[in-house]
Amino acid sequence: MTLVTFSLKNVHYSIDVTFVEEVIPLPAITPVAKLPSFFCGVINLRGCAVPIIELRKWLDLEVACHELSNDIIVIKVDKKIMGLIVDKVLSVVDIQDHQIIPPPTMHEDIDIKYISGVVQLDSRLSMLIDLEEILNMADRSLACIDLKLSEISS
Repeated sequence: MTLVTFSLKNVHYSIDVTFVEEVIPLPAITPVAKLPSFFCGVINLRGCAVPIIELRKWLDLEVACHELSNDIIVIKVDKKIMGLIVDKVLSVVDIQDHQIIPPPTMHEDIDIKYISGVVQLDSRLSMLIDLEEILNMADRSLACIDLKLSEISS
């Protein structure tokens, strides 16, 4: 399995690279009224309006001001594209399935329902995000706003 690793609030996280379309520097984000709080708005990515998720907010972490050093991981699942704001993309690593251990039962800073495992990478642990769980919930929220996004694209 290949993972994209990134940081949020000085903690390392990972997602399966098969969902990743590309990584881009943080562009200007256009706010859209009445979106759920974890959606920042949309960006124009080569003529497509892409909804952007503030991953810190989604994981109930302290939200920081966006900086030029932030990245957006553009992901695609079932023909739906979204962007995830992260502090910084760190690396792409290959791991074996046996390197994934079950997530901790409790962690004060992380909503554990979105963590599918933990991976030891060098001297640091990386929380493996259950991207399908996040996307399922985001998809339900997006179903309510698809009309707004299509209006922006036109």
